[in-house]
Amino acid sequence: MPVNYLLKRQALHNVDDIAGRWQHEGGDVFLKEKQVGHYVSYKRVTFKATEAQNTAHVTLTLLLEKSKTGAPENITLQGAHDFNSGNEIGSVSAASLKYHTSIGKNFVRVGDAIKIG
Repeated sequence: MPVNYLLKRQALHNVDDIAGRWQHEGGDVFLKEKQVGHYVSYKRVTFKATEAQNTAHVTLTLLLEKSKTGAPENITLQGAHDFNSGNEIGSVSAASLKYHTSIGKNFVRVGDAIKIG
């Protein structure tokens, strides 16, 4: 069954280097209007490669409730970001034990909404 999260951005910063641009984003994660954690995302634009499609590689990690170890339970998404629409697609590449069944599931991000599965 799909899970729908809503992201509320708190920070967005671009950092250029000789090879391209990093875009760092972070903020709060909501599930059914209740805050359940935080997220961190980075996009990588590589000059003379991703520019042609106005796209970037994206990695986004949801940092959810604390585990027994003290580290947060988590889900990491990887895929592509389209700068024209702001949308992202890809799949779950890693997750903590609590969320391990989501590994390999597809995700779609449209605006601030993420659907996993």
